[in-house]
Amino acid sequence: MIVLKENNETIVLQKKLVELEKLLAQTKKKLHYEAEYNKQLEAILKEEHPVKKSKIITIKSATKIEFVNVDDIICCDADEVYTHVRLNDNRKITVAKSLSTFETLLEGHDFFRISKSHIINPSYMITLYKDRNQILLQGNIVLDIARRRRVEFLKTINY
Repeated sequence: MIVLKENNETIVLQKKLVELEKLLAQTKKKLHYEAEYNKQLEAILKEEHPVKKSKIITIKSATKIEFVNVDDIICCDADEVYTHVRLNDNRKITVAKSLSTFETLLEGHDFFRISKSHIINPSYMITLYKDRNQILLQGNIVLDIARRRRVEFLKTINY
């Protein structure tokens, strides 16, 4: 009787061991898939497979949401807690967002922050006044370039 009970316990333990081995195999398989997925995400983050940036951004003002082509933006100006977005059709959109929000939004679109108050689209540059450390943009917009950003700015425009 004792031998029979031990055999039953051994059989039960063997069945549980087989179940645990199956679970272990499934877990290893899931971990392998997760590792592959993480490698793909890291590759995207390292821009081995560049993500296409949209040319259209949404700008939410107090009364409406506007869809603006990034290429139409001349510059963005900080004004305390607001940002003024100037467009090539002489419109100005005022938004209750910081300039750093727009810096992040326009990242990868060849914009340059020339000072703590201004981000410009170099495509709209007309004249660089070296002696005054200023830049003239389309629409007669004259902006100061911060001294500490001047060297980096000149490098980006291949001066």
